[in-house]
Amino acid sequence: MSTNGRIIAEFTDYDGMLNAVRTRVEELQINGERFDEFAGLPRGYLSKLIGVRPIRRISMVSMGPLFSALGISCVLIENGEATARLKRRLKPRNNSYHRTSYTMRTVTDRQWRKIQKLGRKARWRKLNKRERTEVMRAVSLARFGR
Repeated sequence: MSTNGRIIAEFTDYDGMLNAVRTRVEELQINGERFDEFAGLPRGYLSKLIGVRPIRRISMVSMGPLFSALGISCVLIENGEATARLKRRLKPRNNSYHRTSYTMRTVTDRQWRKIQKLGRKARWRKLNKRERTEVMRAVSLARFGR
């Protein structure tokens, strides 16, 4: 990402971001329907996002195509005064209690089958001989009947 561009706007909340995007659209004199096609957004979506009374909000899905097509990007800049105020008010966390966070992960059917197989093996090892016999008898009756 290039950092040698001109600063178009500064904002600290959603309304500020929305005003910055509106200003950029006005500056570039963008035609909404042509822009939607260029950005890969549904027809009329720009006006729903940045209109006078927006019907839709700029979300995780629409932010990428919108910002990319407008030729803008976001940069986070630390506010030194606010950071100092925060550090004065809050104690640092005790890292002995800190747990690493994991991103959400989808598990495929193949992975579920492997997990189920491990669970079945663990359950089978916990059963004694009499319980195993009962389980196998029930499986046999279910499969073949009487």
